[in-house]
Amino acid sequence: METRKLQLIGGSSYMVSLPKEWVKANALEQGDEIVLEVEDKVITLYPKGFKDGLRISRVEIGDLRRYDEKFLRRFIYALYIQGIDEVVITDKNLNPRLIAKLSEIVKSLIGIEIIDASEKVVLRCLTVTDFDVFGVVRRMTQIVLTMIHTILDAMEKNDSSALKEIKNLEVDSDRLYLLAVRQEHRLVREFSSPARWNELRLILGIRTVAKLIEEILDNLENFSNYVAEVKDSGEKKILKNFLREILGAFEVTSKAYFNSDLELSEDSIQLLEKIEDEMVKSIQGSSQYRLGLESLLSACRHMKSIGEIAINKAVRETLKMID
Repeated sequence: METRKLQLIGGSSYMVSLPKEWVKANALEQGDEIVLEVEDKVITLYPKGFKDGLRISRVEIGDLRRYDEKFLRRFIYALYIQGIDEVVITDKNLNPRLIAKLSEIVKSLIGIEIIDASEKVVLRCLTVTDFDVFGVVRRMTQIVLTMIHTILDAMEKNDSSALKEIKNLEVDSDRLYLLAVRQEHRLVREFSSPARWNELRLILGIRTVAKLIEEILDNLENFSNYVAEVKDSGEKKILKNFLREILGAFEVTSKAYFNSDLELSEDSIQLLEKIEDEMVKSIQGSSQYRLGLESLLSACRHMKSIGEIAINKAVRETLKMID
């Protein structure tokens, strides 16, 4: 770490010199403008226009290494969630079949399109870079509520085909989760200064909540598949009642998290613990019934984790207000 002495200039202004190597590395000259970001006790300096260049990130991939669809999907997903805006693929083995594979993969990602597929493939993300990551997570919670209502309605009408359509909602949530992770990576880069560590912790918390919601949706999709195979009306009634209780608990948990409500967060945890205990006592039954109940148990535990994050979030914001 390098230190510089503060100097008083003209009796009313203070000055600190910049390292010559830093000035040269950024191709700066006398008269060029330097931007100062003042955040509490920390000042960040950077050349004017520097952050504009950071907002659009591009990479070129000359060798994909492997061409099977599973690898390509994981590779493209990894590039996407890193927050990269443009990916140029110049692999010598590009062909119509490979391009078709890439095209199918990007359909599962929000905001990314193939804009050139001539001698190279150019993937560009058209999503607004400052997209509200809270909005993404809020939409994911809405999908959870929609999925539960859809399952309950299908169970009321004994409509097995409707239960099979739950998969579409789960696919939507996967796309939103990847978008949330992408936006989190971008924000982490922007909130890297010590003065913004509180905001950074909040962003990382959002990532955790998004992952928990994705797991809840996976559990609910599994539940819909198992409950479609349950034959006993008594077992179906028990599962339906537990699902209704889960619905009410998740509404409380979501409200507590987004409103940073400390007491409501604690209420949601206690409610979910009560439901969890009741489900554990009701675990005996047919194999499909037990699998369905275990899916709800897992969802319940993930919801409880969100309630615990909501408590931490509420406490942190309260402490910030006192400060």
